[in-house]
Amino acid sequence: MSLNKSLIPLAIFAVLYSATACANYPDGCNDARYARYMDERYADAQARSKRYYSDSLRNYELSLSLNRNRYQVISELSRHLKYSAQFDPLDIVADKIDRVFAHADMLSREQQIAGDVVDRFSVETHSVGIARAWVAFREGNLEKSFAELLASVDRSDSAMMSSFGPDFEFVRHIYRQGHVEPVLAYLEKTEDFWKGERPDALRYVWRAMIDAGCKVQFDTVDTITVMELGLGVRDVNRSRDVN
Repeated sequence: MSLNKSLIPLAIFAVLYSATACANYPDGCNDARYARYMDERYADAQARSKRYYSDSLRNYELSLSLNRNRYQVISELSRHLKYSAQFDPLDIVADKIDRVFAHADMLSREQQIAGDVVDRFSVETHSVGIARAWVAFREGNLEKSFAELLASVDRSDSAMMSSFGPDFEFVRHIYRQGHVEPVLAYLEKTEDFWKGERPDALRYVWRAMIDAGCKVQFDTVDTITVMELGLGVRDVNRSRDVN
C-alpha cells in the first residue's frame, strides 16, 4: 500500500542519480551542492505527494461511483488518507478517517472475517495511523503525533507490510523538522516485521546518515548518495543483486 520508491530496482536509481547529482561531495553532509541537491529532492517529493493526492482521491471517488466492492473502496480511501492528511483542512481529514470506519462497518460479518484472515486490514490500519500522526503534528501535538506514528506499525504480522515496508513520507517530514528520536524509534520498530537484506541495508544507511547529521530522503537512492558523502560506511549495493 505504501508508495515508497524503494520498490524500484536500485539500478534505475543509479541512472537517475548520476544524471542529477554531483559526482562527490568533498564537504560531506555540509557540502553546499549536496544541500541544493537535497532541496530539489524534497521539492520533488512534495510535488509527487500532491499528484498522489489528486490521483488517489480520483480513484476513491471512482470506486464509489462504480459501486465497486467495499474492500476496494476502503483500500482506495485509506491510500488517499496519507496525502489528504498533508494538504486538506483538518476537519476534512477527520471526516475521511471516519469514512474509512464507516465503510468498514458496512461490511458483512463474513466480509470482515475474510478481511482479517487475508491481512487483518493492516495496510489500511497503517494508513489511518499515519494520517492521524500528520493531523496531530499539524495541530502541534507532538507527543500524540509520534505516538500515532509508532502505533501505526503495531500490526507486525502483516504480509503486505513485511514485503513492501511501511510509509516514510511522514518520517521524512518530521526528520526535516529536527525530530530525530521518533524517527530512530520508528526505524527500530520496523525491525519487528520488515526483515531481510534490503530493509536491513536501508536502515543501516539511514542510521549512518542520521548519526552524521545528514539530510536524508528515506528512499533507496540514499544507498547511493551515502557513498558520495564519505561517511565511511560499507557499500550495501555491492552485496546484493541490483537487477
